[in-house]
Amino acid sequence: MIKKILLVNLFLSILIVLVSYITTSDYNQILSNHHLLIGFGGVLSFMTLLWLISLIVKDASIVDIFWGPTFIVLAFTLACSLDNYSDRTMLMILLVTLWGLRLAGHIGFRNIGHGEDLRYIVWRKEAGKHWWWFSFFRVFYMQGSLAIFVGLPLYYGQINPASLTMTEIVICTSIFALGLLWEAISDLQLKSFRKNSENKGKICKVGLWKYSRHPNYFGDLVSWIGLFSFTISSMNVSYIIGSSIGPLMIGLIFYKITGPMMDDMMIKSRADYKEYMKNSNMLLPNLMKGK
Repeated sequence: MIKKILLVNLFLSILIVLVSYITTSDYNQILSNHHLLIGFGGVLSFMTLLWLISLIVKDASIVDIFWGPTFIVLAFTLACSLDNYSDRTMLMILLVTLWGLRLAGHIGFRNIGHGEDLRYIVWRKEAGKHWWWFSFFRVFYMQGSLAIFVGLPLYYGQINPASLTMTEIVICTSIFALGLLWEAISDLQLKSFRKNSENKGKICKVGLWKYSRHPNYFGDLVSWIGLFSFTISSMNVSYIIGSSIGPLMIGLIFYKITGPMMDDMMIKSRADYKEYMKNSNMLLPNLMKGK
């Protein structure tokens, strides 16, 4: 397992290096196009600090709280590296900061005081005495690397040379706001549902939760589609394709990792959840449901 995780991290690192050098068609500028690598360095520095704190508090799951702020670090690091403080850059930084702080607050209030998450406890037992250093690669370096791919819209949006128009502001910000509100409202609805003792052992099917099993993940995805849309006006195919990796990556994470993981946990605690899965969408809302 240790070798596999290290190989995956090496593979992700190589991909990041490759992506950082394919954003220009000018061969003479390829070797100097290092801004994404500087962004990666900023993220890794942040993750290394979190890793050291996790060793002190003996809780690797603190990384979940700081997943959102990781993108704030990335956005600011890229802006400093690019020396770009345009209206587009500052608006994107503002939006990703709102998204990141909201997510950090939500997960922080939910997790603080409840000890280390079960996933990390299992991984800690698997690694045994090697966990202190292995946790850096399995948890922090891994998430830092994935954050670079998810955060590619922040990079390509900032290097978009087009002037930011009012039409673009309205369209892109509206998409982002829809996702942020969808995510925030669904989180509040689930919190309210769980507070009611009468709902213990029941499946949340109220509000946005009646349209899909994970509406908060859907809102998250829409927010990143909104950030991606800031690249479209560049009319640069390589920029648009590169930026699209962000929402595609986070959608893949939800569909293949986080979503199935949450479904497996619910199956163990809700006897009728497996049947519920057959009649519900994981991510995309079925707006006809309930009509």
